[in-house]
Amino acid sequence: MRNRLRLPVAAIVVLTANALHAQGRGGDDNNKPVNNTETIHYACTADGVQRISDAYSGSAYTDNSPKIKFILPIEGARARGEWNEVERLAQMSIKAAPYCYTPYFNHAQYLMRQCKLPEAKAALVDFLGRVDKDPSYTQIIVLAKAAQEQLDSGRDPSGCTAPPTK
Repeated sequence: MRNRLRLPVAAIVVLTANALHAQGRGGDDNNKPVNNTETIHYACTADGVQRISDAYSGSAYTDNSPKIKFILPIEGARARGEWNEVERLAQMSIKAAPYCYTPYFNHAQYLMRQCKLPEAKAALVDFLGRVDKDPSYTQIIVLAKAAQEQLDSGRDPSGCTAPPTK
């Protein structure tokens, strides 16, 4: 009788311990967090290569797909004057690679072409806030600041407002 009780009690203890560990502390066996996003860092170059690294584990991943799928075709669409396609690809790029900031600038350009100047100004401010001092975006930052200064001064870089008649 005693041996019969020992097996079920041992099984209950093991199952209970596994359930408590699974629901548990939110960490590994050394009480370190397993989902600590504070150690994860994102970087993206202006040409669309996104690099994700984890300082805790030392691992890193480079993602070229946003560059290949979305960001490079935007340049072709802009050259052809296909601004709706520029916007479509910019939105897809922002979803696919939110830390690649060139599409945010493309979105602002699209808004300027659509004569949505207040929205374009807000999009430029958003873009400049994201890139801040990233040296890989230097050329685009210069263009964005010039467009923002023109909008701030009341001049219209997009040609949406008619010049005053004499």
